[in-house]
Amino acid sequence: MTRYDDLANLIRSFRFSANWTQSELAERAGIALMSVSAVENGRNTRWETLNSIAQAFGYDSFIDLCRAGVDPLHAGQMQALLRAWDALPDEQARTNALALIAAEVVKPR
Repeated sequence: MTRYDDLANLIRSFRFSANWTQSELAERAGIALMSVSAVENGRNTRWETLNSIAQAFGYDSFIDLCRAGVDPLHAGQMQALLRAWDALPDEQARTNALALIAAEVVKPR
């Protein structure tokens, strides 16, 4: 089990809910099929890829997708994360924060 498994499950659950194949998600997101497969297999991925996936599902950003998929029991954690997210200085800091999102906040429906 990787620290990205919850992230993988979240994206997979959105894809299943949309009744899309990995290929369809990749096409709608404008990314490679290998990128979708990597995310859904719990491998680390680029922030831009996650945002593209979120946009394919109709969300402005990956953070918005996470908000939609958060269990109410974790709402307090999400609020704290979003306040911290707004304070992050750059893309590297956001990339580093992705590990926290995957490990502690993002839970499948």
